[in-house]
Amino acid sequence: MLRRKTWGLLFAILLGQLLISILAGASVTYGAGYAKAPDGLVIWGKDISGMVQEEAYEVLIEEIPKAVIHDQTIYPLVLTQTYQNLHDYLTSQFTISTGNFITDSLEYLRRMSFSSPSPQKLYDEEIVSQLKTIAQSIDQEGKASRVYYGDGSVVLDRGSAGVLVNVERSWEQLLQSDGLEAVPLITEVIEIHPTTAELAKVKSPLGDYTTYFDPYFYERVNNVQLAAEAINGLLLPPGEEFSFNDVVGKRDPERGYLPAYVFLGNQVGIDDGGGICQDSTTLYQAVKQANLQILERHTHSLPVSYVPLQEDATVAYGVLDFRFRNSTQSYLLISATTGKNWIRVRVFGQSDSRHPLLQEPDGYPVKPEDWLSDPK
Repeated sequence: MLRRKTWGLLFAILLGQLLISILAGASVTYGAGYAKAPDGLVIWGKDISGMVQEEAYEVLIEEIPKAVIHDQTIYPLVLTQTYQNLHDYLTSQFTISTGNFITDSLEYLRRMSFSSPSPQKLYDEEIVSQLKTIAQSIDQEGKASRVYYGDGSVVLDRGSAGVLVNVERSWEQLLQSDGLEAVPLITEVIEIHPTTAELAKVKSPLGDYTTYFDPYFYERVNNVQLAAEAINGLLLPPGEEFSFNDVVGKRDPERGYLPAYVFLGNQVGIDDGGGICQDSTTLYQAVKQANLQILERHTHSLPVSYVPLQEDATVAYGVLDFRFRNSTQSYLLISATTGKNWIRVRVFGQSDSRHPLLQEPDGYPVKPEDWLSDPK
């Protein structure tokens, strides 16, 4: 029994001496290098084992991107909080000696067996706000292309695509950058429709029709001109529907329309906007030449003088409309111009087998002398 106690006491003494030796060795090691990184400390793929804090800091800040770049323009980043976070993290890894043998030895052993996760390479709140500010100077809304008829031909004004900085993806790319001084921003190109390529196809005359009116009916001429201005220059995308009433709108006095003669059933009366059926009719004739899909058309209750019988297209806001669909493969341009006693409507687009190039314009004179005011 005594022998067992003796062996137990001896074992405890030896174990204590071993522990003291380990702690003493750790203490010596820690005392000589407590300001150095513990073995196995890897941050952002960089092994900083044995480095002093200042040395580790200089190595790691080289891994942090200092700027972003777009279109050869460099935008420096303010990294105050990012650098502070890195400094604080390293300070936590480089614990200074307390002067207590046991405490310092245990701390060294703990740091050898455990390392806290690496800090985020960039402080998100600091950087993301800067990316948003930079984006404001780069983002562009873009400009739609424009096409119109002028000086005897179709004129194309080229537009431009929009540019938008993708802040979220740019932020992710910054986090994944490895030692790049300036990281390219990720941008998206925003196509603005209609594009130049789309409108470049709008060059072929598909329909061209002229009708004439009496220039001495001032109110009626006024209304014809206002409605022509409303439809002039309109671009209709492929497959889209045109509604005369939607485009021209209400024929109210507030919009400049005047009372003029109209057909009311089988009688002639006075109403605001009288005369604009000549606009819808002339447009109908040009659309028919272009072989477009007619969706809605109505004829007057009485014959009109500006087109042959049953070749008109009457309209009444909220009641009767003239509608057609752009059944071509490109945009359509509608040109509506007026003169002293005429209105001319042209339809331009991309010709094909179903919508052939118009060879000659057409029209319907009221009297032969009306052709003296030949529209150009």
